[in-house]
Amino acid sequence: MMTPQTVERITQDYYSRFCGIRLSEERQGTFFTCSPARAEKLKGLGCKYAIYILVTGDLCAASYSPEHKAFMEGLRACGRDDMIAAAGQRFRLKRKKLMIFEREAVSQYGGARTLNAADYPRYESFFRRAYPDSDPDGWLHEYFAEKTAKEYFAGYFINGQLVSVCDAPDMPYMADNIQHTGICTLKEERRKGYAACTATLAAHHLMEMGICPQWECGAENIASIALAKSIGYREYGEAYILEEWD
Repeated sequence: MMTPQTVERITQDYYSRFCGIRLSEERQGTFFTCSPARAEKLKGLGCKYAIYILVTGDLCAASYSPEHKAFMEGLRACGRDDMIAAAGQRFRLKRKKLMIFEREAVSQYGGARTLNAADYPRYESFFRRAYPDSDPDGWLHEYFAEKTAKEYFAGYFINGQLVSVCDAPDMPYMADNIQHTGICTLKEERRKGYAACTATLAAHHLMEMGICPQWECGAENIASIALAKSIGYREYGEAYILEEWD
């Protein structure tokens, strides 16, 4: 089983890829890094993170594409909060809460289990109910088969039907070492503890396989933050992100 120290190291290494500095080697201060990587579309996210500002404790790391170098480096004399405020006034930044897995706070998984290839019909039915405006034809089965082959999916069953699922989107970095555990529960089945059991099992099984679980969400998503904390995550920091789409 993966240790908390290993989880912290991998999580810091992952966010270091966005920041352009090794977060484990810095404890405080504000760092500016112009990186060509911020001008590249990120796998699994579908867009560029043209500006990425991470704040954790007394450390702030701002990374940006060459296109935004002049503006960002013009903020070097600003304090951290003023720099973020100025960037937010110039651009529409998305604010995310970043979590780090600290301990397993739940030990019972109820009707949750790891999904396998034979579960696809149940998963497709779940997906169509959870995302009625999405069209899964032509891609969903391939995605499900790929991820279940790696044992990345977990789901909660009630009377043989899926009501909550942790999926596994492609990761932009370190795909063999860290995995996001997205959670979706059918609207009518929420507030019954199914999401907590499913997300806990997903994190537990990932760590059994030597994969670090990862959780992040919109900073305004109070329910997601509370769920993460209830199953053993703690707050790691916040990120302010300029997404650029083609």
